[in-house]
Amino acid sequence: MDGFKEETLKSTKLHNGRIISLREDEVKLPNGKVAKREIVEHPGAVIIAAVTDKKEIVLIRQYRKPVEAVIYEIPAGLVDEGESLKDAALRELKEETGYVAGKINQVLSAYTSPGYSTEVIHYFIAKDLKLTGQALDADEVVKVEIVTFDRAIKMIKDGTIKDNKTIIGIMLAAGKI
Repeated sequence: MDGFKEETLKSTKLHNGRIISLREDEVKLPNGKVAKREIVEHPGAVIIAAVTDKKEIVLIRQYRKPVEAVIYEIPAGLVDEGESLKDAALRELKEETGYVAGKINQVLSAYTSPGYSTEVIHYFIAKDLKLTGQALDADEVVKVEIVTFDRAIKMIKDGTIKDNKTIIGIMLAAGKI
């Protein structure tokens, strides 16, 4: 789109972390003014809406330090270097829930917060599930809960489920979007 692009004049790395990095860009706006943009660089992630044969959704509960709360989510995680998105989705599903999917399809890729982050989440729907046992990472404590789609949507509406990627994943799997 002509007239919208911002020209980067200077880019400064402020932090290099294990998962994310932070940089500050000085940009020239289309109107000629100069502004600063703080940008979180994130490698992206996969999220999996796992649907049982009974048309239920597999949720997980875990503590999330940034929000200081135990929250409901659907399985998600980072993509390892050299790993395909599909393989990452299958791995994360197995690790966090103990389920292996007979069918898995990518249905959407979306920015999480394009105003300050490069993160893209790749959404998958998994079906034909077989329970084999969790394989959690050393720093994960996760409880699996299986609920109906009606219950999951009520949990969204009453604020029990507050994670936006989980809300989108549930709505995609429920055929609501």
